[in-house]
Amino acid sequence: MADLRKVASALLVLAAVTVVVGSFQTTYETVFHGYGPDRSVSTTLWVVVSDEQTGVQDDEPAFYAAGTPVALSAALLVLAAVLLVRDRGRALAMAAAGALAGIVFYYVTQVLHERKIRESWPGGGESFEYTFHAGTYLLVAGAFAGLVGAVLAQRRPHRPQPEQAVVVHQLDPDDDTPPFGIERQQEPQ
Repeated sequence: MADLRKVASALLVLAAVTVVVGSFQTTYETVFHGYGPDRSVSTTLWVVVSDEQTGVQDDEPAFYAAGTPVALSAALLVLAAVLLVRDRGRALAMAAAGALAGIVFYYVTQVLHERKIRESWPGGGESFEYTFHAGTYLLVAGAFAGLVGAVLAQRRPHRPQPEQAVVVHQLDPDDDTPPFGIERQQEPQ
């Protein structure tokens, strides 16, 4: 059986790398149809890029800029993975994985909430469509891998128990029974 600390450490590092890569990928895109040319807005955890068909691009900080908290959580996951090699860092692994999962959950719910709000707007000739991209899926997968790694880190490694010897206690002075018991007699055939 594989050492759970090594598996947990590997999962924590994998989670950290996955969410950092996912934070730079496009998480979702909103395309507005209606007045004039279509307008596309792509979002990462760091910036929002508005790309109109005119070719003009504007970069601005993301409204739900969760890049820094995700990067800090990823750094804590790597630190916990290093500490797990020395059989420490269980609490840090759980805290970092929980924080990362909370940040990702918050981010995804905020995007879904934004979508719900836009759906409730009066039409007015303009429509939109939301599309989730690879960044969102990488964030969710990384958060899940971090939680699994943190749970595996909580299990203590199996240590072999020392062999237990049989102990015989004599309750009363029994001088008739030899110390190794009575020899069993074989029956004649």
